[in-house]
Amino acid sequence: MSDPQAYTVGWICAITAEFVAARAFLDEEHTGPRQVAQHDNNSYVLGKIGSHNVVVATLPDGQYGTASAAAVARDMLHSFPNVRIGLMVGIGGGAPSQKHDIRLGDVVVSSRRDGKGGVFQYDFGKTIQNCKFQETGFLNQPPALLRTALATLKATYEMKGHRLADDVNAKLEKIKKRKKYTRPNPASDRLYKRDIVHPSSSPHGCDVECGDDAACLIARHERDEEDDDPAIHYGLIASGNQLMRDARVRDTLAAERDVLCFEMEAAGLMNHFPCLVIRGVCDYSDSHKNKEWQGFAAMMAAAYAKDLLCQIAPNSVEAEKPMHEVLDSIQDILFEVQLGVQKLKLGKTKDLSVACKPHFVVPFPSDPDFVDRPDIWTWIQNQYAGPENRFALVGLGRFGYVPLTAMEDLYSQIDSKSQMAIQSAHQVHAASPETSIFWVRGSTKATFEESYRSIADALALPRRHELGVNVLALVRDWLQRKDVSPWLMIADNVDDIEILFSKMDKQNDASMPIASYLPKSNNGKILFTSRSWDAAERLTGNGSMILRVPTMDEAQALLLLQKKLGPHIDKAVALRLIRTLNHIPLAVNQAAAYIYRQSPQVTVQSYLDEFERSEKSKGTLLRSDRGDIRRYDGVSNSIVVTWQMSFKQIKREQPRAANLLSLMSYFYTQNIPKYMLHNYNSRFVDEDKGDDDDDEYDDNNNGDFKDDLHVLHDYSLISMTATSGFYEMHPLVQFCTKVWISKFGHPKRWKRLFLQSASQHFPSGVFETWEQCQTLMPHVEPLLHEAPLEESDRLEWSELLTNMSWYFVMLGEYSRAEAFVIEAVAIRMGSLGQEHPSTLTSMANLASTYRNQGRWKEAEEIEAVEGGGRATGAVRIYWMQGRLEEAEKLEVQVMETRKTKLGADHPSTLTSMASLACIWQSQDRWVDAIKLMRDCLHLRQQCLGVDHPDTVSSLSYLEEWESALA
Repeated sequence: MSDPQAYTVGWICAITAEFVAARAFLDEEHTGPRQVAQHDNNSYVLGKIGSHNVVVATLPDGQYGTASAAAVARDMLHSFPNVRIGLMVGIGGGAPSQKHDIRLGDVVVSSRRDGKGGVFQYDFGKTIQNCKFQETGFLNQPPALLRTALATLKATYEMKGHRLADDVNAKLEKIKKRKKYTRPNPASDRLYKRDIVHPSSSPHGCDVECGDDAACLIARHERDEEDDDPAIHYGLIASGNQLMRDARVRDTLAAERDVLCFEMEAAGLMNHFPCLVIRGVCDYSDSHKNKEWQGFAAMMAAAYAKDLLCQIAPNSVEAEKPMHEVLDSIQDILFEVQLGVQKLKLGKTKDLSVACKPHFVVPFPSDPDFVDRPDIWTWIQNQYAGPENRFALVGLGRFGYVPLTAMEDLYSQIDSKSQMAIQSAHQVHAASPETSIFWVRGSTKATFEESYRSIADALALPRRHELGVNVLALVRDWLQRKDVSPWLMIADNVDDIEILFSKMDKQNDASMPIASYLPKSNNGKILFTSRSWDAAERLTGNGSMILRVPTMDEAQALLLLQKKLGPHIDKAVALRLIRTLNHIPLAVNQAAAYIYRQSPQVTVQSYLDEFERSEKSKGTLLRSDRGDIRRYDGVSNSIVVTWQMSFKQIKREQPRAANLLSLMSYFYTQNIPKYMLHNYNSRFVDEDKGDDDDDEYDDNNNGDFKDDLHVLHDYSLISMTATSGFYEMHPLVQFCTKVWISKFGHPKRWKRLFLQSASQHFPSGVFETWEQCQTLMPHVEPLLHEAPLEESDRLEWSELLTNMSWYFVMLGEYSRAEAFVIEAVAIRMGSLGQEHPSTLTSMANLASTYRNQGRWKEAEEIEAVEGGGRATGAVRIYWMQGRLEEAEKLEVQVMETRKTKLGADHPSTLTSMASLACIWQSQDRWVDAIKLMRDCLHLRQQCLGVDHPDTVSSLSYLEEWESALA
């Protein structure tokens, strides 16, 4: 078997034809690798070209695009750590123009422009002012060694021409099915005019469907003996997130950026595999796609790649650093560039040094009277000072801590493992103030993302407010820098393996799991808390880095009860009670709260007697959901009983409060917003009516609402958070409440009320509402995946889906937005009809989602029906299709209408101003475009603020245009 250390050239291809071509041009083929890295599923062929040992990898069958390419590159560098230069070799779509006579079978080689890499990464899914494709980066340049070899080969071809076609013919002797790889008849090389579209539903090829009518084709001269045929082109390759099939869009980008070729994989190699990209042209990036030229185009690209490698001496390759070492510093460099850009955009309005300072982002204050657990704290200190970067506390909620202060109502809702983590955060911060501490709620995807956004805001990271920016990656990449202050991240309640390790967006192939956004750095540590040993082991990678938090001992449980009720209680009876409660702090806390509120009528002894009687009836609840009960390892019996006793008393004493608890149980357990709870006593005229007298109360009585919150707080069923206006509930209290509701309490009622509250309070996705959207996401996320059965409920659901889709569009999560708004359109179309304003709103959101993905035809079809947003949507579609006069005329109408109806400084008017400026710039009306964009920027700074994404976007345009004009 071959030694992976011996291979210094990495060659990546995407499809079978490219893989076959690569193998054909190996001078010799070696046996497979002796071993590969764990979890590396790549398929490799090893061999030699000239004096170079080459490893060739291909993407998994049927998996194309940036995400797959990135995964293949990362795994290759793990398994072949000595790879020093990289090639991406295969096929692409040409972008012929008057300037570049590109034909099928030609080769395009990525070559730098203006000091940038030769691959321009654009994104159909991200637009600025909905006007143009957004440049999202340039592929890292290949090593100087490859660029020098390229220049040498280019000069050689200029002097002597090339013999690549002859080389291909010679290699075809190696391939049995050589017909697929030979050069097709030149007559099949047809370049259709851009308005000639091949019907997607047609089963016929272009020769039948589109024909050879000269009126449909662009006339080109025949190449003569003076011309290279096929020709080699050097310049910019555009790499996007979906296949380019639109000739108008192709021509727009070719004209603006001088793009020569389009492909889908190279952008995925940014920051993973700085390489030279070589593409054989197999089509013209339009609707007239076929596979006839793919084999020959792949062979031509491989032939060029071999010629290039033969220009390089082996000792020159050995002088290069291994690629994985080069990549270690790339994230630092990228972030320095981002900081520099942000400084240009914001000037003195932002103190960007704040990100480099230590930060303490923990939402819980320290408890100065906390009874320390020396054994646990010593273990944490040892792991924090040790060589490993990840360690974990595992335990059931509420084992082993003693809350002893006025803050105990807050801490009584926090797990023991979490409480230890909180205290550790404050102790590390006190001992090492130069260390940043970050708290991450890891129980759901929504809370994880919300926590990362809070960190990004605290650090004032550049780009965090830009539309479509991946904030998770932004925070991770910052913390992986070598020059940031030391840091400790506490990822709390990371219990669910499915949430941690499945893709965040299952409909998006490029989506990554949450675990991939946990930073890896020698400069930082991560402390996990979890109920799941399996989750902790996968996250730490080492069982020895996990501590199982032991239960509270008897002395601590007794001390907790005495602190709640006073030292005068009968110690013997108190010990009997805490033993009956299994030393579980939550159960002790609830029992103490019940006794305190009902005293002097209730004593410890009488509560113990009542508990033993109630325990006989707990089986009804336990049988309701035995699977969930087992998650708590059998300790929930005492909690069920103490909860049951408290809940029955509340039902007798203040039934409104029981209703409030029932509604709250449908929220996520942390940060429950007070403003969403006021409808807890709303009446329902349905099958649930008549079960209780509870819903006779006035749901708008604010005094009653405050009283009911006070009752639940007194019984330790809820607690106030450190943030005013928000409450928390322990997961076991939530569990017991929902089990009772499912058995006795009419769950349809509370689900409906929760849905009504969510649809009423979740805002549209405009920038000003992002903070509220982030806060509500953990609560409403479970509603998104289960359609209600009742029509009235489905209409409420469609309102929530529509607003959620808007928010996801603003975040750049277009596949999630599309799935939700399609559901909303279907519901509203069926229930309200096509012309209803709510239906039209959802349709407008769907059209926006399509536009942001570059799906112009689908967007235009929706807007033709929707009508209301047709004008603004049509402007964007006309612009992207190169119909600039139509776009300008319509945008001027839209802008003037908005000025009249909304005002000159309304955000929608300013959007039209920015859009019109972009159109003028595309028409080379630079002076007019700059003046209009400058006016737009001035108004946006006044009306929206300097940090608003629209303001930053206008400033970016203005700087780019003024620089280009200069």
